Amino acid sequence: MSDIELTLVQRCALLVLMAEAREVPNSYLENERKIVLKKKEHRDPLQAAGLIAVRQERRGGPVSMELTERGWSRAKAELGQPVPPRAGSAGAALYAVLDKVGQFIDRSKISPGEFFAPPIDDEIDVEPDVEARIRKAYGELAPRTGAWIMLDKIRRALGPISREEVDGALISLHRAPDVRLVPESNQKVLTDSERAAAVSIGNQDKHLIAIGV
Repeated sequence: MSDIELTLVQRCALLVLMAEAREVPNSYLENERKIVLKKKEHRDPLQAAGLIAVRQERRGGPVSMELTERGWSRAKAELGQPVPPRAGSAGAALYAVLDKVGQFIDRSKISPGEFFAPPIDDEIDVEPDVEARIRKAYGELAPRTGAWIMLDKIRRALGPISREEVDGALISLHRAPDVRLVPESNQKVLTDSERAAAVSIGNQDKHLIAIGV
């Protein structure tokens, strides 16, 4: 169950995993974030509760972990929680900031994954006109401004542009004030091509785009 009582260490681990919005090595948590996530005491209960996914390619090898969908929900709930016991002055300051972050996310009507989305990979070389071509394709496909269009249709309308360029342009457009990219709420209705056309932003696959919202 995801409603387990979390220790301060577990709470901090979930918050860091949310902020990173990616798979994180356990060594990173320990060395960079100073969070010692003991296997039996901390990590196993989080995994059993379905809050984190743990990957270890071989016995005794390095461990990496990331939030599950349930973990994202539990981490977001932490944004509005009172200061945990024994958190100290640093914890009080942290939770004051987290409360404001949670309020901003709620007001903006975005997901935590969107707020904590990793920066665009500087190595992706996006042609200047790819974003314009996406906007043009959307305008030709959408029945009205702000209508939701499947990315599968956008990609097919663009023609022979590399997947990397289109993904980079979509991630860049996602930051524009008039563009929204969201996942399909009922994923059971997605076709294979619609699933494959999704772009991953903030550890979440986005299937639909609206421009002019």
